[in-house]
This record gives sequence, structure tokens and C-alpha cells, in this order.
Amino acid sequence: MENIIQSPPENVIYTDEVVFDGQTEQGVELDYVLPDYYPEIFKILKCTLTPRIISYSASGDSKLTLDGVVYIKVLYLAEGSSAVHCVDQRYTYSKTVDMGRKLPSAAPTVSLALKPDYCNCRAVSSRRIDVRGAVSCKIKAVCPTKYVLPALPDDIQIRTSEITCCGETLTAEKQITVREEIETGASGIGFIVQNDAVAKITDLRVIADKAVVKGTVTLNALYGVHNPESSGCTDMERMSADIPVSVILDVNGITDSHLCLPKLTIMNLELAPKTEGGIISCEMLVQCRIRAQREEKIVIPTDMYSTRYESDFVTSSLKIGENPRVLSQQLSLRSSLSCDSGEIRSVWDCRSELGNLICRVKSDRELTLSGQICWQAVGMTADNSPYFIEKQEPFEQTIPAAELTDETSVDFGAAVTDTGFSIRPDGSLDLTAQLDFSGNLRNITPVEAISAVTVYEDRPKERSDEYALRIYYSCGSLDCWSVAKRYNTTVEAIMRENEIEDEKAPLSGMVLIPTV
Repeated sequence: MENIIQSPPENVIYTDEVVFDGQTEQGVELDYVLPDYYPEIFKILKCTLTPRIISYSASGDSKLTLDGVVYIKVLYLAEGSSAVHCVDQRYTYSKTVDMGRKLPSAAPTVSLALKPDYCNCRAVSSRRIDVRGAVSCKIKAVCPTKYVLPALPDDIQIRTSEITCCGETLTAEKQITVREEIETGASGIGFIVQNDAVAKITDLRVIADKAVVKGTVTLNALYGVHNPESSGCTDMERMSADIPVSVILDVNGITDSHLCLPKLTIMNLELAPKTEGGIISCEMLVQCRIRAQREEKIVIPTDMYSTRYESDFVTSSLKIGENPRVLSQQLSLRSSLSCDSGEIRSVWDCRSELGNLICRVKSDRELTLSGQICWQAVGMTADNSPYFIEKQEPFEQTIPAAELTDETSVDFGAAVTDTGFSIRPDGSLDLTAQLDFSGNLRNITPVEAISAVTVYEDRPKERSDEYALRIYYSCGSLDCWSVAKRYNTTVEAIMRENEIEDEKAPLSGMVLIPTV
């Protein structure tokens, strides 16, 4: 008969399982008729789409629901005027993504990366604008999973391997709304041209099952200065402000011994000028997420046999992750821009955005970060005409890192912290972008662990009582375990009989093999 061992658990391996890694696309359509107080369109300078996520939720039936908004801005000129006018609209949508499988009981950690794909804008008439475009969202959902190693019976021989791995991952997530009023010093603000925000962690404290995360959100915005002599804006200014953020998260079981990985993400950002004065009203939806892990040592059964009965076992292929290493690096990119409509006289603002980012292991000591960077500049040409120019180009940067393997997982992020410019004598621009790269590097070790054992109690092994000891001549290719398994004895018996201290050392010469 067969006796299939199903024992209570002794060891648990915790891993992160990627349950979905893909993207979804959302079309954007706008047919807009200018109100009577807007002047007629003579020339469209630029149309931009800025996607944001308001909320998302994942259900156990494999569905991920996204609620998003796309901010549409159209800058245009009226005939006979250099004043810039702005059409500002919102496009809201809801999207359901099928992740293709039922989710585990634990809630997944969802990472979202949004970008505009394309935007086509045309003036159907002097008072009507037609916008067609699309935005996409890259989605990665990770669920914490655990693998239970079976407890094996005492009457079989077991070979084990001790490994260091991550223990149970503690996660927490919270969203807060931050509202601020920022004084710019301008006499009056007509409209917000563009904005962006970068969040940075400044402090983390663990107190009584809670994590206190503090950070700073650096807000940048370009706005049009109201001209009392014109309905539009003949000049633009740039502002920057640091907004403090503090979040308290409930994390049951977290202690000072955990490696904590906090992250701040700007989900949604809305800026609006106040009706009076140079004040900008800011409302941000900030997501704070924390992962806490602690290293543990566990014993993995890798081989077995019974000295009494024929037996068999099956293994499961596991990928054991170490505690991640935190890597940060400052990078620099350079490029140039020129304006087709004339030489550049002044720059109101320049900025750069990253997209389609990929980070790969290049060698055992290097990573590569590649993607697209979009350079943008807005200002005045030599003939006092406003311009808005942009250029998109690929880039690749090498990042030094040690102890990398083909199995190293990289959880990374990169953001532009500053974009600088200088005007050349020929009226073109030299641009420089400063990037902050941050990555969590986790080396993964593949392991074959015993997951089930079958002992055939109706098939006892043949035993001979004619001898109590065998002699084996080894050429150094086998260790104690291999010899003991071959001759149906135990490692302890061989070590005791031959006065061997290291069971993993290769055997050589004459070896005495006792019968058990």
C-alpha cells in the first residue's frame, strides 16, 4: 500500500507573485465650442493630454477597475495678437481590466504608470475645436503568497539546505488629500499652462504597529500672467513650491527590525488660479504605500529516502528572494531644441518627461535604464511670437550595481527633478535633465524543495543479515549523503564509523559502511 505523507507545516516560504503585468489604453475625444467670451481661433499653439488616476480597486474575480481623468489643455492665438489663450477641459472615464486569473485572498499591490500616447487637435472652425487622442496605463499587480513546506516523518532520511529568505511581507496603503494655497507674487493669473509634482521621502519612523512617513512634494507650474489690456496672457511665469506631507499608516506587526520600503505617489493633481491676486489653489491626492520585510532562515528539504521501504517524492520549483537592496543614483541627460518659426529669444519654461521606462540587468555589476524622454520648451521668438516646441527621443543609461544575476528582480522608479536650458547664439536651445533613479534589487535563488513524499510500506527493502559492514572505495566524487542513500544506511552511521566531521566533504579512499 501507499502511505502519502500529509503532515502539518513546519516551514513557510513567503514570496511575491506577479498576477498581472500589462497595460490598457483609453481613447480621448473632445468636441468643444468656444464660449462667447473667448476670442476666435487663429492658430493653435499646442494641445496636451495629462492623464491621472482618481481611484482604483481590485476584486477577487480578477477584475481591476480604474477611475481616471485626462486634463486637456489647448493653447491658441487670436488673429492680430500675441496673447495666448487657454481652453481647459476634463475627460473622465472608468475602465475595467481583466487580469486573467482569480486573485489570491490577499489584496494585491497595484503599481500604475500613465502616459499620453498621442494627441491630434484641429480647429474645425474659428470657434470649434476637435481633439482626438489616447492615453495608456501600465499595470503591475503583485500578491503576497506563501508556500508551506510539509513536515516529513521521523523514520526517513532527509537532506536539507538552510537558506536565508524574506519573511512575511507586511503592507499598508493610504491615500490623503492635500490642499494648499500658493502665493506666486504675480498681479494676476490667467490660467495654468502645465504642472508636475515629484514626491520624496524625508523621514520614516516605526512606532507601536504604526509607520509614520514624512515627505516633501515639489510642485512646479507654468502659468499665464493676466494682461489687463488683453483677454489673454502675453507673458508667462514659472513657480516652484515644496509642500510637506505626513501620513500615519497602521501596519500590524511592524518593528524596528523590519526593512521598510515606503513610497509616495501623486495620484491626482489639480491647480486653479484664484479670482483675485496671484494665488494658486492646489489639491493633490497622494498615495502612501509601505512594504516591510525581515530576513529569516529556513530549512528546505531537498532529498530523502527510507532505509526500510521503497519511497518516492516530488519537488516544487521555488524562487527564494533575499531582502532587497536599496539603490539610488543621479543621472543626467542632454539634448537640443530649435524652433521652426524663428530664433528663440526667451524661454518661459522648459521641462522634460520620461516614458516607456525599462530597467534590465546588463552584467553582474551593471543595470541599464532605457526609455523615452520628451523635451518641451515654451517662450517667445525674435519676432515676438509665442512658441511651444517639443521633441521625443530614446535614451539609455548605465547604472553601477554589484552582485547582480540573471534572476535579480528590479523594482525601480525614475523621475526628472530639474530641467535646465541655455540659448545658443543661433537661437536654439541646449537642454539638460537631472534624473533621480531609485531601485530595490532582490537576488532570486531557484530551489527545488520536496513538496510530497510517498512511502510504499508494502515494498520493504531487501536486507541481508550476513554482514554488518561493507567497504567502499571512493574516488572523491561522492559525499556521505550520496553513499548512505546508495547503500541504504544513514549519514550519521557512516560519519561515526569513519570518524568524519564534515558530512558535505567529498569522500576518498576506503570508507566503512555499517548496516542499520
